[in-house]
Parts: sequence; structure tokens; C-alpha cells
Amino acid sequence: MVDEEIEKAILHYIIFDDEDFEVTEKDFVKKENQKIIKAINELKTKKQEISMLTINNKIDSDNKNILVYLSELGEYIRRTNPDTAYKILKNNTKKRETYQLAREIQTEIKEIENIDIYIEKIISRLEKIQAQMQEKETFVELVSKTAELIERNINRKKNYDFYTGFFDLDGLTDGLHDGELTIIGARPGVGKTTFSLQIADKIASKNKKVVYISLEMSEEQMIQKILAKRARINSRKIRNGDLKEEEIEKIGIVCGEISELPLSILTKANTIQQIEMEARKMKNKNKLDLLIIDYLQLVRNIGNFKSREQEVADISRTLKLLSLELEIPIIALCQLNRNASRNEPTLADIRESGSIEQDADNVIFLYQVDPESNMVIVDLQKQRAGNTGKTMLKFNKINSEFVNIER
Repeated sequence: MVDEEIEKAILHYIIFDDEDFEVTEKDFVKKENQKIIKAINELKTKKQEISMLTINNKIDSDNKNILVYLSELGEYIRRTNPDTAYKILKNNTKKRETYQLAREIQTEIKEIENIDIYIEKIISRLEKIQAQMQEKETFVELVSKTAELIERNINRKKNYDFYTGFFDLDGLTDGLHDGELTIIGARPGVGKTTFSLQIADKIASKNKKVVYISLEMSEEQMIQKILAKRARINSRKIRNGDLKEEEIEKIGIVCGEISELPLSILTKANTIQQIEMEARKMKNKNKLDLLIIDYLQLVRNIGNFKSREQEVADISRTLKLLSLELEIPIIALCQLNRNASRNEPTLADIRESGSIEQDADNVIFLYQVDPESNMVIVDLQKQRAGNTGKTMLKFNKINSEFVNIER
């Protein structure tokens, strides 16, 4: 059967046999059929009856030719059944979209600078074609979809998979969220790596796939921090090998535990282009739910920039767009300016670029009022979707752990 016959058969099954096919205008080539399916989907969204008359009224109530056209759709179902017709229709859509993508590649490929990132983007688009994702919804469909999401959120059990484990902070943020970029800023020595690694450990323990990109420490150093925290053993003793028998046994047990975590630590991705490529690759393999970068000012950017501020601005914008496209939370650690150690830090203290604060959905500062104390203030200074506020944690530096304060 040719495209036009299949399209008419599908429309007949939807209108007259109440088949609930997931189709949009992109699945149809003939313009008349595109108008009809658009009308049908709008009626579905508004939960209105789907019939010849309602479709006709939606398109053009004065055009009797539409009624005649709809009444003749049944002539095209004799040589197929609903499932076969739907499969052929979707297969034809995939062919058209793949052909269009191939033409785009031919046009773009000569101008592409980073072929690895481009390949990962193409893989992602091919996977979407294969999965036959719907086209961008209309505003009416988006409103309806949002209302349904709110209703599901009301009725379902709360999901704590992306909670950080820091109770007061989670009380302000409800954990991490897909599509959001979170900046964690601090001066050296306050514990921002320990803080973010503890979040990584917590979320990986919920069987979420975490990728931690470290530009400052080795994989072994990062794992030692996790071991010290989980085994509650002095991290310096682990580093020096000065351990008692029972401590060695503890570490053996913890090694077995953390080896099962879906946590990847990467130390070779030094540029934003490499980070983006790794993130896309891991996401395409379904191995990425949370990305953490330690830390932002160490990331380099391949390109011509007039200043380091412009370079960092491009990096932060790339991370924000990446969180949206891959639909994952991204945490980026950040150094603060030197004067931030003398005062309570503000958004202006983010080193090298004000655009970091603009791109971020959330900005969290860690600082100590009293350097002699083990208390660290966790200051949520920006939250695009909620309130701000301060909380406190104990920092047990000796075994690389932040501890909630009992109330």
C-alpha cells in the first residue's frame, strides 16, 4: 500500500474503530490528512468526542468536502489490519526523518569542529527517531500534560532518589532535579569536594548512575575519601597505610560495598568538549543520571575567546543546555574569590564569570564563620524554583564526612 492509502486507513481506524494510535502531523504526508490528525489530537486533548462532525467543525464547519472525504476513508482498510497499518505508517515516518537527518549531516559535516560531540548528537537523534518520540506539543497539549503531571505527583509516593542526604538542604530544595544546573561554591579547604562526593555516594546508593569528573584529584584519592567516610576511619591513616587489623577488615567490607555502586570517576576529561562528549556517550548508553564536575574553573574550552571570563561563560552555558537536553541534574563545583573568606560569600564572589550565577538554577555556598570550628554553613543563595535559606552541617574533616545536626 502507498503512503496515502496507509494514512487514510489509519484515520479510519482512529475515527470509526476507536483505535488509540500515538500519531501526530509528522506521520502524514498528505496535507488534508495532516489537518485531520491535528483536529483529532486537539479533540483528544480536550477530551471531546471524535467523530466526522466534530472533526469537520474543528477544521471548517462550512466545508462539506471534508465530510465526504472522511466518509470514504473506509475504502482503504480492506488490505490491512490496524496493527500492520500503524507499523507501516511509523516505519515510513522513520525513513523520512532518517533521510532528512542524512541530508543535514551532508550539509553540516564540513563545518563541524568537534566530530566526537557531533557524532554523539547524531546518535541521540537517531535513537529518538527509532523510539518515535512525538513532535513538540502544542501549548494546549503542554498545559494538559502539566496538569496530568501535577495530578500524578499528588497521588504518587514521594521519590527521594535525588535527595542529597543533607536533611535541611533537601527540605529547601526537595533534592536535585532533572534539567537543573547547581553550582556549589567555596574557598579551598572548606570541603566542597567532600560535600559533592558524599552527594554522589548517596545518590549512587539509590541505584542512580552517577558520573563524577574530577580535574583536581586522582581516582584513588576520590575512592579513599569514600572509604574514609563509609568506614569512619581517619583518611590520613588510609593514605599512609597506618591501619589496625579491625580497620583493614572494615575497609575490605566497604570496598565490597562501593564496588557495586553505579558510580564512575573520570579524571581525563579536561575540556568542556570532552566533558560534553563523555556525558552524551554515557547518556546514550543509559549510564548517566547525575553529572558532577570538580571544579568549574579548571575546565578548559577549545576556541577563540577574548578573555577567561568569556571562556568560563561559554562553559557554564554549555552545562546548563546539556542538563536540559539530557534531562539530568548537573552539579559544578566552583572556587570563590579571595575576599569571600573574609565575609559571608555572595553571588558576586563567584570567580571569573558572573554568567555562572545567571546560568545556574541553584547556587549553594559553603563557608565557616569560625575557622576553628567544625561547623559549616550551607547557604542556598539562589533557587530558581523555590526559596533560599541557610542550614548548618558538621564537617568531620578527619574522615571526610559532613554530618547532619540533630534537632
